Amino acid sequence: MIWKIAFRNLVKNARRSVTTALAIGVGGLAALLLGGFVTSIWYGVQTSMIQDQGNLQIYRNGYLEFGAANPEAYTIPDWQAAIDVIRADAALAAEIAVITPRIDLSGVAGNAATGNSKTFIGQGVVAADLAKMRQWDGWNIGEAGLPTGLPEDPASEEVVVGLGMARMLGVCEALAVPDCKDAPEAGAGREADPSAAEYTGLVAGDADLAGITAGGTGQPQLNLMAATTEGVPNIIAVRIAAAKAQAVRALDNAFVLLPFDQARALVFDGSPEATTIMVQIQDPDRADAVKARIQTLLGEAGMDLSAYHFTEVDPTFTRIFGMFAFIFAVVSAVLALVIVFTIFNTVSMTVVERVKEIGTIRAMGFRRGFVGRLFLAESALTGLFGAALALALGVGLSRMVNSAGVQWTPPSNATPLTVRLMVLENPTFAISVLLFLVVIAVLAAVLPTFRAARLNIVQSLQRG
Repeated sequence: MIWKIAFRNLVKNARRSVTTALAIGVGGLAALLLGGFVTSIWYGVQTSMIQDQGNLQIYRNGYLEFGAANPEAYTIPDWQAAIDVIRADAALAAEIAVITPRIDLSGVAGNAATGNSKTFIGQGVVAADLAKMRQWDGWNIGEAGLPTGLPEDPASEEVVVGLGMARMLGVCEALAVPDCKDAPEAGAGREADPSAAEYTGLVAGDADLAGITAGGTGQPQLNLMAATTEGVPNIIAVRIAAAKAQAVRALDNAFVLLPFDQARALVFDGSPEATTIMVQIQDPDRADAVKARIQTLLGEAGMDLSAYHFTEVDPTFTRIFGMFAFIFAVVSAVLALVIVFTIFNTVSMTVVERVKEIGTIRAMGFRRGFVGRLFLAESALTGLFGAALALALGVGLSRMVNSAGVQWTPPSNATPLTVRLMVLENPTFAISVLLFLVVIAVLAAVLPTFRAARLNIVQSLQRG
């Protein structure tokens, strides 16, 4: 009965009830949309990073602590043996989507045609495996990675460089890269040095060697020099297939992605070594279980290797999500305060305007507890209506935004992600927000309700 009376009271004071429900609904809508965006970051950024790095990465023990200073001492000596041990396990056969080695290297890159050279940071990958990894979509959010640009032929001599690297090497025009301009000639605007004339023929010969055509569609040659594990300088000649922008400017200005066999020939002189083994899992929710199983297998095989979650190796995702989670917490706290004061003010005004009504209810024999429950029931219904309004508006607006195809580029990405407001995709979060709105509505009415129940019957009837 009390809920029926509470509903009738809300209808009787429709304007105030609608205003309060709107305030709750708008606050809940903001929380749902922001939470939906944070949810999309959780899934979207992780997806893009797993497409490039895998869910898990296997390193030689000590590499994360000391490998940066002495990478040659912390390589995986026989990466194929480690992969064979993992693939032989029947429990992991259906869990692993891709398992592939990677070589991290650095050195000096030079373009003979332009005379430009600079240090580079490179990755040697199995192109076919990386292309398959880029198609991973473990959470079914429809976010496929871009093509690597590397030919899948293991014997290929083509590489992909960062956009900044292409600019600094002076190959933007040769590759016909949009939004990329080669640097002006270093001697432009100055008088020619006669002593340099004897080198004209050598430069012309290097230009022919680089294979740059007049139409700008050729593949410039790139000479890569690095030290082998024995400390001996080694050089290989490759061709630049494409230039791809990287997420971080410093990396974009130095990045080279090359075939695994080319990287192995350059750094390990063909020996079966690698820096890491990337493991991509079918179901991302099984990452911890697969990691534990892989670690057990490696230990039983006597291998000095350890498996790490990609967030342990690269904390970028943890930092990005932590930032947005903090923003969401602050915004939610502000919205909660607004809702609390709105409901508190509304219920307080209701008590003032309904003093005689409260006195009449008490005179009819109803106790203070009934009056208190009545006002709390009205607040709960108002919160419920506001929560329903927030959910309806949240679903509608999220679908409009999702269908618009708006894109943004997270700090960890070189390519943009499609903005998705994942409201219903995270039901636990959506239900929590709706319950939070109702609870806040009830709690905000506790003090005014207590005052209403404490009113003196005679004094209440005399007012008006």
